[in-house]
Amino acid sequence: MKLTSRGRRFAAVLVVVFVLTTVWAAYYLYAETHPMGESATGPTVATFTERSVGGFAAALRPSYLYNNSTEVYGGNITLFTPITNWINASVAFTLQTSRAAAIHLGETFVVVLSTPVWSKTLFTEVNQTSPTNASLETISVDYSVNVSSVVSLASAINAQLGYQGNEYTLSLDPAISGSVAVAGVEQTFADEPTLNFTFEGSLIKPSGLQYTTDGALVAPPPPAASSGVPAAVPYLALVGSVGGLGSSVWVATRRSEEEQLPPLDELIRPYEEAIVTTARAPTDVTATPVKGFADLVKIADTLGKPILRPTGPDPTRSTFFVVDGLIAYSYRYPGARGTKGPSEPLFTALTRPTFPPGSAKLIRRLQRELLRLKGLPLDDETAALARERVRRAMDLIRAGNNAEAALEIDHLARVLTVAAGLSRPPRS
Repeated sequence: MKLTSRGRRFAAVLVVVFVLTTVWAAYYLYAETHPMGESATGPTVATFTERSVGGFAAALRPSYLYNNSTEVYGGNITLFTPITNWINASVAFTLQTSRAAAIHLGETFVVVLSTPVWSKTLFTEVNQTSPTNASLETISVDYSVNVSSVVSLASAINAQLGYQGNEYTLSLDPAISGSVAVAGVEQTFADEPTLNFTFEGSLIKPSGLQYTTDGALVAPPPPAASSGVPAAVPYLALVGSVGGLGSSVWVATRRSEEEQLPPLDELIRPYEEAIVTTARAPTDVTATPVKGFADLVKIADTLGKPILRPTGPDPTRSTFFVVDGLIAYSYRYPGARGTKGPSEPLFTALTRPTFPPGSAKLIRRLQRELLRLKGLPLDDETAALARERVRRAMDLIRAGNNAEAALEIDHLARVLTVAAGLSRPPRS
């Protein structure tokens, strides 16, 4: 399809129009799928507080410190292993709500003796409450600690392991889980208010006696009010606008050179005396494309070189060259189709068992160069020259001329190395 300059100007105007409509369609889609002015959450139905309180009563030997008292209650106080016989510990967990709620509590109670390098579970118990409708629910657990037994067990384990640490911890770990529901809104929770007794030398230090956290039951947001527009309309508007933008950009940016170029025969007729027909494209050179055939003619006239036109089945038959040392200035008539990278049949041919014995090393080298060729962003001319080197090396290997094939692969490697250097961006 040929377009006039007026058609291209009209397409450029459409680009601006479709940019504006695409912005509008994107905003329209966002507004339809994210309604403004509405809360992301619904109203708060109720609030609740989770609280854990740990405590203990210690049975002691008579001592000067406690005026020969045989009991002490904690509290955040420090105990001493030489005068402490038992520690009767308890952990009580309560859930209190701002209004009557369906409350359910469950507990997995675990007692663990541990050091930084080992741990041992001493006790496990599972407890739970019955579902109830109230504003307060409690679950508690008690555990008695024989201090001398704990000290002996920790010392025995350390001795067996050869561990020299003198600090260990007895953890009372009630893992609480449950749910609270009000007016059809349910909230689950999980807490682990651990009560620790750390044994360090002759000291016993309690920690984790208090734990409190708050929560809320929030109703889901109300359903968004419908605008009356079918759900698919915002998406269709955006897709249609983007499609129109892409089409108008494609039309407005189409190259006009191909429409203005005369047929190939008419283009080269004035320069036929300077054109030399060759059997193959030049090899072992780096192709430098030029924009137009007239530019190639100027280069040939400046350098005093002929314009080469390869013939034969090669896709570069409509490509023209001016060779100057290792550089080949090239022009490809737009009607000719070029390719980039190695063609798949070349690589497939290298994997077939049609080559004579003793050529495996050369085949592997050639395969590596083919992979390099495939990965390089080469122009059409350089890629064609490289493929010609590959074909020539394959023919020499099939003919048993491994020495010449090795030289051909060396030439191919140099061409690709030069091309790779030219494709890298300059260092800043």
